[in-house]
Amino acid sequence: MSPLVFSRMRREFRRQKGKRQRRISAILRAFSNPRTSDDPTLEELSLAFDTRAFGAFFILFGGLNLVPLPPGASTIFGMPLILFSLQLAIGRHKVWLPARFRRISLKPETIATLMRKIGPFIRRAERLARHRYWLQPEAMLLSLTGWFCLFLAIIVTIPFPLTNMAPGVAIAIAGIAITARDGLWLIAAAILGIASVLFLVGVYGGAILALLNMF
Repeated sequence: MSPLVFSRMRREFRRQKGKRQRRISAILRAFSNPRTSDDPTLEELSLAFDTRAFGAFFILFGGLNLVPLPPGASTIFGMPLILFSLQLAIGRHKVWLPARFRRISLKPETIATLMRKIGPFIRRAERLARHRYWLQPEAMLLSLTGWFCLFLAIIVTIPFPLTNMAPGVAIAIAGIAITARDGLWLIAAAILGIASVLFLVGVYGGAILALLNMF
């Protein structure tokens, strides 16, 4: 091999190695402009997210719980979260979408509202998150994360007041952790998720006890 050919191969290797994946926030922004984007389907979003689809969908559908939506919308958006978290829990490495889910679309205006609401947080989190304190074996950690997010996703789908916001944000933070393989963000997601569950148990448990005492 000539020195010239070897030099070209080395430059190409460095160029490929230096390529950075497009950030999830940038992908969402691209789909949030109604002038340049039709209503994106879950299949189109999955292809855009590529290997980071699990984390990206957690960020998207978890974050949507912070957007003002019509009554019952949290139940609709909670169903994909259940599907994705269950797949992660049972060890799938790639998101699978049933035919009915592939055709589900989101309006660019909805994604734009999400980005206005939590876009700065997502971008800041992407800058801060990095590969650290990620326990091994990874398959077991991802499975446990999937079961935990599945539990939170079921709570999100309950059409009661206060049941969707904090669990949804916890799932979104777990999505950031999965995307970056960041153990600190995963701990933050676990703390917020557990705290939200305890809060809801206290609120609704207290309400039930109050009703029982009335009779």
